[in-house]
Amino acid sequence: MSRVTTIAAALIILLIVSLSWGVNHYHGNAVKFKSQRDTATHSLKLANET
Repeated sequence: MSRVTTIAAALIILLIVSLSWGVNHYHGNAVKFKSQRDTATHSLKLANET
């Protein structure tokens, strides 16, 4: 039973690490995209005002 418990704990830890990596990765991409979008919106606004 100890072996099964150890394997289950290792799988749960692996799942948590994988999910946290995925969330961190996609959050970083979302922040970059928002920055690019805001820059493009600002540039378009300036172009339309001239």
